[in-house]
Amino acid sequence: RRRRLQRYLLIDVMSDRLFPIRTKTACQLKWNWTALNFVEGFSRTCHRTSTSPLTPENFNNFHNNDIVIEDRKRMLQGLWPESNCSYCKGIEDKGGVSDRLRQIDIPDLYPPELDKDPTATHVTPTVIEVLMNNTCNLGCLYCNPALSSVINQENRKFGRFEQNGVLLKPLVQSHDLAEHFWQWFPEGFPKLRRLGFLGGEPLYQKEFDTLLEMIDQYPNPDCELNVITNLMASPNKVEAMVNKILKLILKRKIKRLDVTCSIDCWGPQQEYVRYGLDLVTWERNFQTILENKWIYLNINNVISVLTIKTLPDLLERVNEWRKDRKIYHHFSAPTPGPSYLHPGILDPDEFVVDFDRILSLMPDQTDQDQISRQYMQGIRTSAIKSDPDPVEIRKLFTFLDEKDRRRNTQWRDLFPWFEKYRH
Repeated sequence: RRRRLQRYLLIDVMSDRLFPIRTKTACQLKWNWTALNFVEGFSRTCHRTSTSPLTPENFNNFHNNDIVIEDRKRMLQGLWPESNCSYCKGIEDKGGVSDRLRQIDIPDLYPPELDKDPTATHVTPTVIEVLMNNTCNLGCLYCNPALSSVINQENRKFGRFEQNGVLLKPLVQSHDLAEHFWQWFPEGFPKLRRLGFLGGEPLYQKEFDTLLEMIDQYPNPDCELNVITNLMASPNKVEAMVNKILKLILKRKIKRLDVTCSIDCWGPQQEYVRYGLDLVTWERNFQTILENKWIYLNINNVISVLTIKTLPDLLERVNEWRKDRKIYHHFSAPTPGPSYLHPGILDPDEFVVDFDRILSLMPDQTDQDQISRQYMQGIRTSAIKSDPDPVEIRKLFTFLDEKDRRRNTQWRDLFPWFEKYRH
């Protein structure tokens, strides 16, 4: 049964239905994609842009609010949105390959309204990502209380911290929006091409079980489900998730499953950055996903000041895993923040050798390989063409010292090379 499913999913029928808007700033994400954050009460058109308020009153208009409509109008004129998209603009201004450039030629994802009117600004979403709550079992350094209950509990325990531009504080809960999403689901889900379920950690959220029940009740055989997970659940829980979604695919309730596994580097440095992670457990669960070859397997990699030097150790393992099957690998800087973890805050030559080793370990055989290499080149260029930022460096020292105080950890034992930046 699984071999039959694997053959079915490997039939990759490409089409020429490409995003038709081709101005110098046009981004397919601005038309097809919305992320919904129920914890803080906002929507956005990608993880790099500013947010739009999301309330019970305006929920049904989340994909076509006034801010997004204005952004689309500016892109139709070849202009960058005034208050959004600075992340991609910054990368492109330095000659790098941005998310916008990576996304624009992905086929079959643009809204159907553009077939009739390529200048339409009120359109139907085809890609939705939803963050139901912040329940999570990790406290990653680049994360925040809206995405991690561990961090929120930590901030409640130790209270508000504000020093040298670093602010740590508990979360103020927003509206309860989940009920509005479930009301939208019967009509909205069948129109999607892709649905992402974010965390927090989905495998610890009861809403994830509700989602699978809703998919069973309101199927969409053309939709891909992407689950973004830190893989720090019990092996039995991971197996149960895989088997439950396999049944939905075999019944044609959904097209396929993507599992996006979050990991940034390797060794004790990774267990420090992704606080609460145990690499033995992570690798055991990753092997489960690896062995189920019908799953589209992704690795999501946040590149920060503290992960670049041991990222090559992870890439060596990824290359070994790739001997068994295809693995897609995605990279990003810690955006929208915190700013003091961005690799561009240090001396331009700090990571030159590391980036050279990273690029030497990245394959370049397929189009996807080339895109990933270009994206890594963009991050490298952004880092080595930036000037050192003493203000941000001071923030990072303050942040790490406070995290060590709270967690009884010792960052200097793992990142001794950073100490030379203290002035």
